[in-house]
Amino acid sequence: MAQQPSSISDDEKIWAFLAWLLSIIGAILVLVLKPGYRYAKYWAYLSLSFFIIAIIAGVINIILGFIPVIGWVLSTLISLAIFIIWVIGIVRALQLTWWKPPIIYDMAKALGIERT
Repeated sequence: MAQQPSSISDDEKIWAFLAWLLSIIGAILVLVLKPGYRYAKYWAYLSLSFFIIAIIAGVINIILGFIPVIGWVLSTLISLAIFIIWVIGIVRALQLTWWKPPIIYDMAKALGIERT
């Protein structure tokens, strides 16, 4: 599963948490202000990927909103799933976990997460 890093400072852990919590703003702050923090950069790339997926989910929700009942239910479920993944990410970032959520991590690899 996920490995526990041994040499991550509390400061770096906080920056990783902020990268995920504040979505694209937090990710950009980490990438610009703390480029030497490997763990924080990892979470910044995950956060950028999550933001892109959340935007896509938002567009899908808008389209589903035009479909009575079934569309509204699906839209609600998608929104709930996005929220749950966000909360799980917050917890994982604070646990010092190198989390690899399936679609999010694949997109982060395309953005360059493996160069961190």
